Amino acid sequence: MKKNKKLFFGERLKALRLDKGLTQIELGKRVGLSRRMIVHYEKHATRPPADKVIALAKALGIKVNDLIKNDALCDDDKVDPKFARKLEKAKKLPKDDQKVLSGIIDSFMQKNGLNNKRKKRK
Repeated sequence: MKKNKKLFFGERLKALRLDKGLTQIELGKRVGLSRRMIVHYEKHATRPPADKVIALAKALGIKVNDLIKNDALCDDDKVDPKFARKLEKAKKLPKDDQKVLSGIIDSFMQKNGLNNKRKKRK
């Protein structure tokens, strides 16, 4: 993996997974996700939920910032280091609290029109 190249989240995730010698299935088991979701994160997701980023970083044995720092959508001057540190600390919260925190973040994103979730078809 080239250190200087700016990578999108999915490219970074895939490169780190391969660096660790993990298959998509193995990473999925560590995180509690299906292989299909790992494929989605590697190929399509630009901003996965914070709780999933935390779980993926933990499963890869890296810091959250290491997973997102070279993101082409996330330049160092645009990332608040305090926020990144708070996300890193959030990994230590119980799973239920992580889900609540993720929901709060999603609520603020939606309030500000930043929620990219697809609407379910009827």
